[in-house]
Amino acid sequence: MKNSENNEAAGKITLFINKAKAYSQRTQGLLNREIWELEHLGRRTVRARIYLLLRILTLTFQGLRRNQLPMQSAALTFYSSIGIGPLIAFSIMISGFLLDKDISDPNANPQDSVVVQKISEIIQFAAPQVAVTVNDEGSNTEKAELAPELLELINNFSSVAKSGTVGVVGIFVLLFICLRVLTSIETSFNTLWGVAKGRNFTERIVTYWTFLSLGAVLGTAALSLQVFNVFLNFAESLPFGAELRLVLSFFIPVITFTIIVLLLAAFLRFIPNTQVEWKPALVGAILVVTLLQLYKMLSFLYVQQVVSNKSLYGSVGIIVVLMLGLYVFWLLILLGGQVTYAMQNADFLTNESAWQKTSERSRETVSLAVLLMIAKRFQNGAPPTHVSELHKNLRVPSHILNTSIERLCAIGYLYQVETKTVDEERDHAYQPGRPLESITLGKFKQDFECYGNNDGVELVAESSPAIRTYLDEVASLKNCAQAELKISDLV
Repeated sequence: MKNSENNEAAGKITLFINKAKAYSQRTQGLLNREIWELEHLGRRTVRARIYLLLRILTLTFQGLRRNQLPMQSAALTFYSSIGIGPLIAFSIMISGFLLDKDISDPNANPQDSVVVQKISEIIQFAAPQVAVTVNDEGSNTEKAELAPELLELINNFSSVAKSGTVGVVGIFVLLFICLRVLTSIETSFNTLWGVAKGRNFTERIVTYWTFLSLGAVLGTAALSLQVFNVFLNFAESLPFGAELRLVLSFFIPVITFTIIVLLLAAFLRFIPNTQVEWKPALVGAILVVTLLQLYKMLSFLYVQQVVSNKSLYGSVGIIVVLMLGLYVFWLLILLGGQVTYAMQNADFLTNESAWQKTSERSRETVSLAVLLMIAKRFQNGAPPTHVSELHKNLRVPSHILNTSIERLCAIGYLYQVETKTVDEERDHAYQPGRPLESITLGKFKQDFECYGNNDGVELVAESSPAIRTYLDEVASLKNCAQAELKISDLV
């Protein structure tokens, strides 16, 4: 009887394990193969939409692992901590001349500056741990403001920026540090998109200046909100003023949320040195802002840890707390960039697991496919081929595709066409770099494999006749008739 019960229990356990294995295999087949099949792309059925969501989630997870987002956010936290002082000073120098009435008065209280107030709010938004709750004078309400230690640092930066003692050399040093910080941010987002080459110096100045100027925009928005609050107080005295104030007060958070989403969407769209569409950028921005709000709401969970850090590190504890907040902030921002990449490319990529630890043969095959596609368009008299077109047709991850294009340009098979519009600057176009009749399949293989320094090959070949035979008879495709086929004949 007891043996029968044991056998029955063992059978149930075995059945459960078999079902779990079958379910696991079915899930792997779904994520690795089924959701990437062409028949599901672009369709509007419920199943196709679910598969689209699964592709986005899969690409996001694979990107998190491939791009090592925690390490990148740590690097950006380090750069931000170093550059936060120069960035604050430079923003005050730019925005202050436009907004601050006390810019010419070095003895004015820095905390009365609109720019300082807005910078404090931005830091508090990015790192809520550095905020403390105080009683608002003249009312029974409480408000959050920066910790005194950090506020003192900001006030010192503000005083130096307003005093005029920075000098010409100091201004250039501040500008250089700001550029280095922003360049590191661009490099991180270029990594997410598989872009190996960043902007040139002129493009960086124009792009970064735009985002640095957002401080003036935020200051103007702050003044507008102050006027809006005055209008609310005035509207309350009008008929139905209480109802009007209630309705308008409801829309203030909505307006604020919308402004932040639009600013972040512009950041996600224009910071990477590639073409990013607005829709994925908006989705990524909405996700990031939502997560930042949740992060801010849940900050009470680690308040005790923050207090412990302050006690442990003493006077520099606020810097440690600030770095912790910036780390989470950059991690969420990079996550938004990864989601933006995944959403834009969900219909144009195959499973990225197939491209992990890519072999040299895979890269060579992709490069040949790129060359053939560009050569075919050139042969037909069509316009130059853009990277976005290669991406959609070949369905190859950006980092693999860009590496192949760079290799083809380096060996002279392709060249980049000069851009004429702003969009083309972010979506490069290419043409063949030499006559197609001069390129055979064998020559392509030899040039691709031999790119770089090959002096060591000859040294090793002298050590064994077998290696010399391999190089002369096998690697050179000596007896392969198909190696003489010209690219012009294949397209």
